[in-house]
Amino acid sequence: MSRTGGVLPGLARLLVRWSGLAMAAGFALAGMWVEVAVSMLDALARVVAWRSRLPWGWEIATSLACLVAAVSSFLLLYERLPGWDKPVHAVLTGLLAVLAVHVLSASAPTMPRIIIAGLLLAATWELLELADHHWVDPTVHVAALDTVTDLLAGMVGAVGAALLWRRRDGGAG
Repeated sequence: MSRTGGVLPGLARLLVRWSGLAMAAGFALAGMWVEVAVSMLDALARVVAWRSRLPWGWEIATSLACLVAAVSSFLLLYERLPGWDKPVHAVLTGLLAVLAVHVLSASAPTMPRIIIAGLLLAATWELLELADHHWVDPTVHVAALDTVTDLLAGMVGAVGAALLWRRRDGGAG
């Protein structure tokens, strides 16, 4: 079967692309508004990956990473599992950096652009955590060491994603 044909691949694409929105709808029905917001960010990343024609493997990886991040928030894994946020920061920042450069750049993503996008995303993520701490939930952890290690995790993820993207392109960029 081709990449675009068949019932199972089509069903897989539907699940990957729309489960974030379905999760947000379920949380909305339950009145869980913080989870709705997190799920909508998840859904947004998935739709952007799909509509920007991110390569299928990267779309799946981005969607799964977004799902893990959203479900981890709902299940309080960030609070229950010390250090759980570090791999999430690394993987999600790297994948979203590739997605951002893929969407915003007129040419193919390059290592420097992916790494710079990763740094910007990691910094933005930390600023959002700080805002969340002050305006939504004061239990959100924003200590200096946590912020620095989250930024480092994001940078490691961006460098890793840049290396994988370069390998995908046969070493260009």
